[in-house]
Amino acid sequence: MTRAFRGIGIAAAVVVFGLSLSALAQTDNFMSECQQGSSAADPVKACTCMSGKVTGTVRADAIAAMHAMNTTKTPDPKALPANQQKGLEAVMAAHGQCQ
Repeated sequence: MTRAFRGIGIAAAVVVFGLSLSALAQTDNFMSECQQGSSAADPVKACTCMSGKVTGTVRADAIAAMHAMNTTKTPDPKALPANQQKGLEAVMAAHGQCQ
């Protein structure tokens, strides 16, 4: 019985560790995409603020939208898929709160 609980504890620790790494990688992607497209005087400060406001399910779409906007020569937000448009809207709303 003790071995079973120890095994469950180890499995839970691995899951928590994996989730924390995933969240950290997502934060890094958000920050790099945000800073690349930022025109703020202090991009790190602005993007850190925005990163705290763009959360949940829209965050991955926001990162994908920022990446698309950063890598397209003539960015057109209307050309993005609907989910990425919503992600970009979340970024713009956060930008307004973080100036």
